[in-house]
Order: sequence, then structure tokens, then C-alpha cells
Amino acid sequence: MARKNQKSIGKLATGKDFKKIVSLIMQIDGLEEEYEKLSAEALKHKTVEFKEQLNEGGNLSEILPEAFAAVREASKRTLGLRHYDVQLIGGVVMHEGKIAEMRTGEGKTLVATLPLYLNALTGKGVHLVTVNDYLARRDARWMAPIYNALGLSIGVLQMATRTENGRMAFMVDLEKRSGKEEEDQLKLVPRHEAYLADITYGTNNEFGFDYLRDNLVSRLQDRVQRGHNYAIVDEIDNILIDEARTPLIISGSASEDVAWYEQMAKVVRQLNEEDYEFDEKNRNVSLTELGEVHVEELLNTTLRDPNRPEDITPEQARLLGYLEQALKAKLLFARNKDYIVQNNEIIIVDEFTGRLMPGRRWSEGLHQAVEAKEGVKVKPENITQATITLQNYFRMYDKLAGMTGTALTEAEEFFTIYELDVIPIPTNLDYSVEQSNSDLNIHQRKDEEGYQYTYYSYQDDPEQQEVFWKRKDYPDIVYQNREAKLRAICLEIVRFNAIGRPQLVGTTSIVHSEELSTRLNRDPLRLLLQIVLLKALWREKFQIKDVERAIPELESLENSLDSLSPAILRNFAQKAAIESISLEKTENQNILADLLNIPEENIPRLQSILNNGIKHQVLNALKHDEESQIIANAGAFGAVTIATNMAGRGVDIKLGGELDEHILTEIVQALKANNLDPYDMTYENMETAIQQLSPDQYMEQTESVHEFLQFMVNLRKVRQIGGLHVIGSERHEARRIDNQLRGRAARQGDPGSSRFYLSLEDDLMRLFGGERVESLMALFKIDKSLPIENRMIGKLVEQAQERVEGNNFDIRKHLLEYDDVLNDQRTRIYAERERAITKEDLSDDIWSMVESELRRRVPASLEESHSTWKLCAFLDEIQPTIVNPALDFALPSYSYHLLAGYLKDNLTIAQSHEKKTAFLKRFAADVMDAEAKFVTSNISELIEHTVLNYETQLKERLDNIETFLEGMQESEPGSIDARTFQQELQSYVHIRLQINQNDLQQLMAGDREVIKRLKEQIRSTLFVIYLNRIAFTIRKRVGELPNLEQLTVADADWNKVKDYYLSEISKVFKQKIDDIHSGQSDIARNIQNAAMNDILDLTSEKEMTTLLSNIATGKRIAINPQNHQRLLKQVNLLNYVFYAANLLDEKKEEEIIQDILAHLQSTSKLLSHSFGLFELSRLNQAEIKVNKLNPDILEKFKSSITEQEYDRIMESPIGELYDGLKSTLQDLIGTNIQNMLFRHVLLNNINSRWIEHLTQMEELRVSIGLESFAQRDPLVQYKNRSTDMFSDLLANIRLGVMSQIFRLQPVQRSSANPVEQHEGTPKSSGEKIKKRRRRR
Repeated sequence: MARKNQKSIGKLATGKDFKKIVSLIMQIDGLEEEYEKLSAEALKHKTVEFKEQLNEGGNLSEILPEAFAAVREASKRTLGLRHYDVQLIGGVVMHEGKIAEMRTGEGKTLVATLPLYLNALTGKGVHLVTVNDYLARRDARWMAPIYNALGLSIGVLQMATRTENGRMAFMVDLEKRSGKEEEDQLKLVPRHEAYLADITYGTNNEFGFDYLRDNLVSRLQDRVQRGHNYAIVDEIDNILIDEARTPLIISGSASEDVAWYEQMAKVVRQLNEEDYEFDEKNRNVSLTELGEVHVEELLNTTLRDPNRPEDITPEQARLLGYLEQALKAKLLFARNKDYIVQNNEIIIVDEFTGRLMPGRRWSEGLHQAVEAKEGVKVKPENITQATITLQNYFRMYDKLAGMTGTALTEAEEFFTIYELDVIPIPTNLDYSVEQSNSDLNIHQRKDEEGYQYTYYSYQDDPEQQEVFWKRKDYPDIVYQNREAKLRAICLEIVRFNAIGRPQLVGTTSIVHSEELSTRLNRDPLRLLLQIVLLKALWREKFQIKDVERAIPELESLENSLDSLSPAILRNFAQKAAIESISLEKTENQNILADLLNIPEENIPRLQSILNNGIKHQVLNALKHDEESQIIANAGAFGAVTIATNMAGRGVDIKLGGELDEHILTEIVQALKANNLDPYDMTYENMETAIQQLSPDQYMEQTESVHEFLQFMVNLRKVRQIGGLHVIGSERHEARRIDNQLRGRAARQGDPGSSRFYLSLEDDLMRLFGGERVESLMALFKIDKSLPIENRMIGKLVEQAQERVEGNNFDIRKHLLEYDDVLNDQRTRIYAERERAITKEDLSDDIWSMVESELRRRVPASLEESHSTWKLCAFLDEIQPTIVNPALDFALPSYSYHLLAGYLKDNLTIAQSHEKKTAFLKRFAADVMDAEAKFVTSNISELIEHTVLNYETQLKERLDNIETFLEGMQESEPGSIDARTFQQELQSYVHIRLQINQNDLQQLMAGDREVIKRLKEQIRSTLFVIYLNRIAFTIRKRVGELPNLEQLTVADADWNKVKDYYLSEISKVFKQKIDDIHSGQSDIARNIQNAAMNDILDLTSEKEMTTLLSNIATGKRIAINPQNHQRLLKQVNLLNYVFYAANLLDEKKEEEIIQDILAHLQSTSKLLSHSFGLFELSRLNQAEIKVNKLNPDILEKFKSSITEQEYDRIMESPIGELYDGLKSTLQDLIGTNIQNMLFRHVLLNNINSRWIEHLTQMEELRVSIGLESFAQRDPLVQYKNRSTDMFSDLLANIRLGVMSQIFRLQPVQRSSANPVEQHEGTPKSSGEKIKKRRRRR
């Protein structure tokens, strides 16, 4: 791939593609005269003509020459700027979906208008991506007159703080003015309108985050983007390489409920050592079975369902999650080691550096658990809701292009990841020189310091005077240490600032920028210059001729400038009998001027530096807007600008200071008004032409003419002293970043130079070969303040940079390989969301999910012995019985459905009420007996499982005692006190031990009798703990057993325990069954009431459902834990699920699946009917007319009746329609509401499950690195596991949808009677028992 790309890079200069581009340029140039004759309206109409050509089957390449000619002409008329031929070349390259590498100052912003306009003609929208908000709005406003002249609209995206949290954006409106730059000529509009514009400007973050937000909304109309057709990325290397390491992430609060963190913190404080196990080395912690019992007692709830210990409910999983993090916070994270508490916040301490990391938070609720542990305010956890890497976002565009000044060094990465070729575009100056009709010659000569440079002169100039230049790139200078380097940089700044030459100083970090800025203040600068002066006077005093030799007596002066002072320098001067080192003395100033090569006429400026320091600006990437505006003036006379290497990208530095574009436009207009062609003029030509005009010839542009002429004075002044000088304070790890910094100088043929300063302490030098240079300098005892200047060093550094670039590319490629896995999943999930949002009817999708889940679950339940009850329990959970007598509404669960059929058959056989009542009592007794059998079997299995755990734990603890005591025998006598001995012993056995002092001493001495008693104590304690767990589980499953505490049994007599508990359980159920038969129970009374109300004569499924519900429902008095008042609480008296499961025993798999599907579909129809009924009633009460209905419903309603009938009733209130029409309308409304609910449930489940999946994938990515230790490829393992996790995700989405769609029901807010739910459905909180209060 790399070779293929490198070959493509050379195409422009030598290949057929270049000849093709040149041919296109000639066509565009040939159209220029024709387009100049067009009226403004005719030029604007060209856009209409081009669109018509495309609609008739034409393509963009066919209309490119005319489209580019139209843009060039619009630019000339509106901005006074004519696209050069090289700019046209750049436009063609970007239209073809490539990267145009163009030097700084070559007009990339103007170049982009060509392909943007051309591709916008498709009507699909095009995007211009910038590095910051300021450039987005600046470039949009600047180029807007071109687009407006051609009839196109321009949108601008800005950060959330300017756009109502991202809900709004801007359209360029050149008539709207404002005193605030960020609002000038920008009209606030809904965000989607900015995307509907023909061309949209914005940053990569705004485009990317809008894409993510669009895939979080639930309605199509809430989306803002309209696709990814074509984009040009400005400073493409910055965005697609430098920023590509950081993914775009939208996060939100996982839960506002933080009370559980505080609750669990209290729980873990009450746990005993035997309740948990933890491995500090591997940072693992877990509850023991004893601990689970203890926690269940403290919380008064079960952590696992005793009926299904292998399955835990979502609520139980949530509690276990809180508990796990609370245990980790207590046992694994120590205050003042892993974190500190500061200002009522938890601050993490970096485990490697010991530094504080404010703002960082542990994930997965751990930080909240530590906050709860320490009693500070618990803040909600944040979770990732959506994420995408910039690589994968920009790879979505149908066509992608870019422009930058430095892309060639990263060509392989651009091609490998984005399939983008990098095409270097020559500068306009170089291109012009190469043309046969060029009037320029190129020459080389040496400057006054002996450095060779390149310049241009006019061919007809016999003196070959310099008119244009190429940048002077001086060799790198390397110092022994950083201090010496900083001093040299400051002296270079002093030297050039004294002559007024503008300088741009690049740094690699904000910290380095601030450090260098401090050095340019008055006092540090004077101290440095005094050191330089002292050294010079010392050499003169002692006649030291070799200036490169170090002066041993002055070696301490090479220490940090902060450790020195003028007094120390004066002391050295006195010892050497040097008369004065005062910087106020004229002769000393002359010495400094001579040392720094400052001409005599500039000594007054040197004096100003000595008195005031150097005035300068400091810029960094934290202030995009400010830096972009300030850096524009970095070319002014005497300007010194310190900036991080990337600061101010996208803004040209013009010699003499900023020349506002509107000034240049008015100069062009003034010249055109006087029949002069300004487009091929240089600034000097324009200056001469303007000066030859009389003031009345440019009266409307007078102010702009004066500013332009002053700018030319400043420009000439700066050119004469060498133009902008760029100082690199350190080599960046990427060559192109260094090249970007250098590229600031010598814009468009201006003079300029660059030099990098290095030290052996710089990271690149330290890591890649700096020791060789260092040993060389030490060998020859070279003065630390003197450098090595050698081009070979520069080559060594570049080689090091290439290695680092390659390594960074591998890292980014590796990260992308991982993200590609997630990106495939993201694409599928977003496609599912797209279908859920756009598809009109989701019924088929929903029922496909339901059937898939049933075909997975039913066979599994039938294969497992005695597990059909789990299937019934699951179905009853997702679709509970719903009974609302007030609304005559009853929906049976699947268990009720099975039993209703059974009851109907048997009640039909029974002729009299007495027989029916007797049958129902037998039925209720049989239901109770089915539950008794299950509970008995379940408790029996629980006890057997407990015995195995008990024996395992007992053996482990007894073995631990022996191990501990053996170790103690080998220790020195008296090396451990009794208290410590007991504590360590308890930690070994995880049980609190009761040992008196006498026994403890004997135990320490190894007394076997005491050891035996200790083991018996452990056996007894462990037995009681496990016994309590069984009793606790039985109470939760069966309720209170009167004789449960009366069990007396010897330790570990588990057979007796089992017999006793099962006997007591059988007694309880037998009593309940006897009470049913005798009529003494609530169940029997409910049956009797049903007989009295003639319910037994009814035989429909709805009526059978009501009967089953009435029989099983009872009420108990309970205490409200919030206000401690008594209330009536509904309770279930019968659990039908076990008996219903028996009715499936004789059925085959497919028969069961079809029966469940038929039942659920019937339930869905009944719900749809109720939705329609409720909504129709509401519309009727509100007196809504037919024509005010939802448009979708109205359209379907209209198609179901004749046109004449529709016209007759459209103005009628719905309540006045006859029953047939009402019935039709009710069905349409019900179906519409149900489909809306389907959509809501499906989207919610996709969103929530996808968010969980993102968290799990991040955890997998972090942990998968351990696979390499097992000699397995982590990426392969990641792909395999992520595939399984994605399958689980889809299954969880199906299950989530299925669990919710049958629970949705209409709500009648005015109803006094609550809707009752049964079999696992949340109950109402109960009815409060009212008491009469006596009046006093």
C-alpha cells in the first residue's frame, strides 16, 4: 500500500493525470473572458443550468470547467480575488477525493470554494470541516459572497455554548450586523436548517457529535444531519491524524439514585471477616455464602432467587453490583494511598507517579462507592451513551478530500486508513517560474553569515535584484542541556527583536510556552545578558582566545537562571577585577551589540529591551478564537509571538501585520473602476497603480487605500530586515508538525527563515542517540553555552522522528482495528434504529422477535427436567394478568390462559353451584399441593447443596488452622503478641472466635487439646451460620414457620435438619389445604363469594380470568415504612404457575410454541382494542372533529370509506359518527397507538442495551491485553468475544422488547379503582386504613 501511495504522489508532476489537470485548467482559463461578460443574474443562473444538466444524466466531471469558471468569476466580482492556476489544480485534486498539500499562504480557503460549489450542485449538501469554531465562521462569512452570487446558502455549526446546547446553528446572512464578532453576519436557526444549506461549515467535533446525537433520538424529525455526501477537511493532518487518537464520546448520568451506594457502605461496615474473601495482589473481592446470608439479613431481601439460584433478577443484579463496589472500596482502596479526600471530594492518586489526578473518576460505580465510604457527597456515575472514532466517522462520507500544508510525511497512513492519496501542489511562485512565459529567474547566493539561500529576480533585470525568496532553513543547533538551549533562544530573540524583525517561537507544550515567556521579562533577560557580558569581559581580561573552551571558574554560571542573581555576578566580576558589568554603561551596551550582531543604529532598541524586557504574545491551543486573531499580527514589525506548534493554524501570517480582506477587495474594486486589471498584479504593482490615481478616482475607497499604503510601508520595512523568523524550541515527534511551524515563514515568496534549537535533554535526543553527541562535547570540554551546529544532527533527529511516526501510526492503526469491530456492530445497531424510526408498521419485526425468543426458550425448558414451570413463570412475568373490574377489562397471563381452558371444561361438566364450588375447592387444593411439591423438592435440593458447601468450607478452614499453627511454630518465641495472634488466626479461618486468655496462650504453645476444642468451635459456628441461611430462605419462600426455631440437633446432623424442615413445610401446606376444604381460609371464602355472585355460571376466558384472580387475591394489614401508618396490602394466596406447568407435560414443543404465540397475539389485539377505545372516548369528550385527527390515521380512515361520505363527516365531531364508523376509527387509532408504543419500546431497548454493550466492550478492550500472556492474539480474542457479546446484545434487545410490550395498558386517570396486576407484576402500594379522629 505504501508503494502504491508513493507512486500516486508523483502523478501530479509526471503522470497522465497531471496532463489531464493541465488540460482542464486551460479549458477554465479559456472560459474566463466569456464569463466576465455575464450579468450578475446570468452568472447566478448558471447554477440552475448546472443542476438541470445533472438531473438530465450529466456528471460533475463534465461540468467541472464551467463550474470552476463560474466560481472564479464570482470571486473576482465579490472578493476581488482571482483563483490562480495552482489553486484551480488544488480544486481539481480535492474534487477527485484526494488531499491537496499546499504551502501556507497559497489560499487554501479560496481553493475550497471550487470543489465545494461543484459538489453542492448535487443538492445532497457538502461539509467544510475546520479545526476550530473561529475558522468555521470566519471562512463561511469570508467566502459567502461567492456562494451568494451563485445562489447557494451557507450554514455554520458552532459549539454548544453558542447554540443552546447544540440545538441551534447559524446561517450566513451578510445583511445582519453585530458588534460581537461571533454573531456578526450570522442568523441563529434550528440546527437542521444549517445542514439543509448547500454548504455547511463546522468543526470535526460538531459534525461527529451531531451524528451521534442523531442516533440517540427517537423521532425522525429530531435528526439534523441529512447524510454524508462530500466533505473537505481543512488541516486534514491535524484532524484525521493528531486528533484521531481521541474518540468522540457522548456520556450521561447512569442513574440519579445514589442512595444505594450509601446503603451498601453501611452494610459492608457490619460484615465480619468470614463474610468475604479478597485477593489484594489480584485486586479481587467476593462474598462467601455466609456473607450472602449476612447481607440478606441486613437488607431483609434475597440476593438470589431460591427457586432459581442460577438466575438473578435485574434488581438483584443491581444490588450485587452496588455491593461488589462497596466491598472493593472497603478492602482494596486505601485513603492517602489510592486516593485522598480534599475539599469534600475524592481525588485519585496516580499509582505510578504519586501525583494527584483531579477530575479523574473510577468507573463502574467504584468512585461512588469510595465517596460513600468516606461520607462525602456521592455524585452520579457517567456512562458512555454513544461513541465513534474520527477515523470511522469520516470514512462514512461517500467522497472525502482534504487540504493542508503538511501531509506528505503521513501519506502511507492517509492511504491505508482513508484510501486518500496525497498530492503535493507547487506554490504559485514555483509554478509560475516553470511556465515558458515566466518573467522570473531563480538564483542562489550566500548571506552575510555564510548560509546559502534561494531567491528570484526578473529576467530583464541585469542586476538580478531580489524580488521573491525561498525560506532559509538554518541547520539545527544542539546544546548540552536545556538551560543552555533556553538561553540561546532568548539571545536569538533579543538579537532579532533589536532590529525589529518579527519572530514566531514554537514550543511543544503550554508549560514550555509559559516558561519561555517568563524568560523574556525584564529581570531574567537582564540577568542573562549580564552573564553574556561577564563571560566576554572575562575572556578579554584573561586573554582566552578559544571561545569554544569552557571557563572552569564560571562553570556555576551555567546553572539554572533561577539560582543566580546580579549580586553573584558582581562577586565574580570583583574577583576578576572587572571594572563593571552594568548594562547601563554605553561601552557595555556596545559590547553586547557586537556579541549579538546588532547594528549600531539599533542600539536604542536594545536599550529599550534592557529597560523593559521584550513585549510578546503567548498563544496556546486552549484559546482557539483569541489565538487565530492574534497570530494574524505575528508578522508585524517587532512582533514576538510564542505559541505551541499547532497554534493559530488556518490563519496566515502576513509581513507588516494583518491586511483585512475587505481592504484588499476595495483596492481591487478601485483599480477595476479605473479600467485597470488587478488580478495579475502583485501588491507592489497595486501600490504603484494606486499612487498614480488621483484621490477623486478612489473617493469611495479612500480609507481602505490609506490603510493599504500604510500596510505596504510596513511590509517593505519588514522585508528589508529578512521577514518572519521562526524559532523551534524543540523538535516535535512528528516531522510534519515541525514543517508546519517552518511553513509560517516565507509566505508567497516573502523573505523568511527558520531554525530549531535542541538540547541533549530533549526527549527525542535523549531517546535516540543523544549520548553520542553528549560524549563528544564532554571529550572536547566544549562550553555548555556553545552549541554544535551540524546538518547531520538534523538528519539523525529526522530519522528518530520517522521511527516515532511509524510507532504512532502502528498505535493508531491498532486502535482502529479494535474500533472497526465495534464500528461494524455500531453500523448494524444504527441500521436497526433507522428501521425502527422510519418503518411505518413494526408489527412483523416485533412478532419476529417474540417468536425467536420462544424458539430459544421453549426447547430449553422442555429439555431440563421439571422446568416447564420456569417457562410459565417467565411468560407470566412478561405478560402478567391484568384485571380492572371498573373498566370491564381482564387480560389473562399464559398460566391463567391454560387454567381458564381447564376450568371451562370442568365447570361446564359440573351442573350445580354446589358441584362447581366443590370442584373449585379441589382445584385450589391441587394448586396448593403442586406448589408444596415444588417447595419441598426445592428446599431438599437447597439443603443438599448447603451440605456440600458446608463441608468444603469446613475442610478449608480446618486446613487453614493447621497451616497457620505450623507457621507459628517456626517463628521466634515472643515475636508476636496474643492479640495479633488471635487477629491473624481469625483472618485465616474467616470466623470470629471466642478464645479466653488461658486457651490463647496454650494455643500459641501448640496444645493439641485446645486445638481440638478450637476446631469444634469452628465446626459449630459454621454449622449455625449455614443453618440460619436455610431457615432464612425457607421463611422467604414459605413464610413464617411456627416451629422453625425449635429444632435441636447435634452439629452437622444434616439428615435430621432435612427431615425436620421438610416435615414442618409439609405441615404448613397440609394445613392450608385442609383450610380450603373446610372453608376456613380466605381462598375458600373467595370461592364462596364467587358462587354467591353467580360468577361460576360464566365461561368465557375473560370471565375465567376474573374468577381465577378473585380466588387468588387476598388482603393483609401492613405498615407503611415511610409514614409507619397501617394499610391494606394485596397479597397472592395461590401460586398457579406450578399447576399450570403440569398442563404442558403432554404437549409437544411446536404445539406449545404455537399456543403461546396465539395467546400473546390475542393479548396484543385486546390491548390494541383497549387503546383505541380509551383514545376514542377521550376524543369524544374533547369534542374533536374528524378533520383534526392525526394525519396518518385520517389518511387511512379516508381510504376505508367513500369520498362522498368522508366529505360529509370531515367537519363532524367524532361523537356524532354512527357506530360502524366509530368501530373502524377505533381500530385504526388502536393500531396506531400500539405501533407507536412498539416503536418506543424497541428504540428504548436498543438504546439502553447498546449503552450497556459499549461499557462492556470497553471493559473487554482493556482486559483483553492479558490474552497475550497466554500466547494468544488479543485482537483475535477480542473479535471472537465481541461477536458473542453482540449476539447476547441482540438477544437482550429481543427479551427486553418482549418483556415490555405486553405490560403496556391504557390508564384512566379519573378511575378510583386501581388496575390489579398478578403473578410477578408490581402491586399497588396498598390502601390506607382510615381512622376516625375524635373531635376535641
